[in-house]
Amino acid sequence: MPTLGHISGLQKGYQFRVVPHFPFFVDCFRTGNAYLKLGRLEESVEQFRLSAENGEATAVRSAQDVSSLQQDWADAQQLFQQGQYKECVMRVRKLASMATHNAGIKEVFVAAAGKAQLWDDINTVLKDVIGEPCFRSNLLLRYHYALAFYNIACFDECMRNIDILVETASDYTGAQQLKEKCMELQKLVTAGKTYMNKQEHSWSHEAFTKAMSVDPSVPVIQKYLSACRAVPLMNLSRYEEAVKECSRALENNPYEWRVKALECRALCYEAQGEVQYAIADYERALELRPSSEIEQRLHHLRQLKPKRKDYYHILGVKKDANTNQIKASYRTLALKYHPDRQSCPSEEERNIMKTKFQEISEAYMVLSDQEKRSRYDAGESMETIDSPEHDPFILFNMICGTLPDDATICQTVAHRAKQFCFWSTCCVVGTATSPCWGPVLFCRGDR
Repeated sequence: MPTLGHISGLQKGYQFRVVPHFPFFVDCFRTGNAYLKLGRLEESVEQFRLSAENGEATAVRSAQDVSSLQQDWADAQQLFQQGQYKECVMRVRKLASMATHNAGIKEVFVAAAGKAQLWDDINTVLKDVIGEPCFRSNLLLRYHYALAFYNIACFDECMRNIDILVETASDYTGAQQLKEKCMELQKLVTAGKTYMNKQEHSWSHEAFTKAMSVDPSVPVIQKYLSACRAVPLMNLSRYEEAVKECSRALENNPYEWRVKALECRALCYEAQGEVQYAIADYERALELRPSSEIEQRLHHLRQLKPKRKDYYHILGVKKDANTNQIKASYRTLALKYHPDRQSCPSEEERNIMKTKFQEISEAYMVLSDQEKRSRYDAGESMETIDSPEHDPFILFNMICGTLPDDATICQTVAHRAKQFCFWSTCCVVGTATSPCWGPVLFCRGDR
């Protein structure tokens, strides 16, 4: 393969010196690769064709590939002008990686990727070349490289690159503003971690909360700070809030620090006695990053005898709650945890909601039946209580599809309209999973 010296020679208009002991087709093939690295696609295709004509069989495929890259580059420039930035990135991604020493192609790529918020793509393309002499003074690439680190919550790397940029051009558009936001986030995150180490968990939570207001428009930063904020909440025994923060941090999260969110959520589940959820999170964390400590926690939890479920705790009622209170609590929780209530939940959130929804239904089936409730209160295990399997979605339709005692006029009208729902027939025979939650939600308000 040609050296950077050879490539620099090409940039100055020189041709490679033909080495006598190499066949002509080998020299052409290597020249074609050098032109490709420079992003000079027409010359690259020509050299590969010469190599193929002189006996290099693999040069035929190389010429075809570079011709395809030529078309992609033409399409990408057109897509960029049309404002279709994500499609532009998809077209030019391969060329941007292969044309390692062409600044123009990389500038189009990072500009489009920045508009489409594809920050990981920018890091992938620039990480190995940003220090090369031909790119060292390129302010556009340096700024987008720093911006990419900022948007994936790598504040130290962002500051290092933004300092290089500011030293070269202190008045570069957006550089100073980016530096100020990054410094503010660094300060607050450091303060939060310092307070945490000093066991000042309320102050730690406050610092992370304040950091979330610095730049609410960046999703990854918000997820990272949610993961940070979950730890002081856990130490303050605010387990449900901590679980919500961890779940928010884990949604569509490909970054390494998600392991910390999994561990934190597992500890919260463990503290709440939800051993099966804790085991599931520990197993996921172990897959992502092997740890002897997590292995020990898993071994300990797997040895524990499963505890009997506390149905009163699941429904959030006292042990002396009457039937109406139990039904009211079921209504509230069933509507809250119904897996189809959210328009676009992640797969993980949907599975968690579905499991909780099933637990709520199971608790209601026992506590709403006087005989089963008496046996449960007497300490009898669920294995001995005759509780036939039930479909939680049918139960939801039966209970939440009926009017509460204090129903308003609007609720009454909506409920009666629901009786003519097309899906009601399917629900009776149990073939529909959850088609009627929309009308039920409508019944909740005075709209």
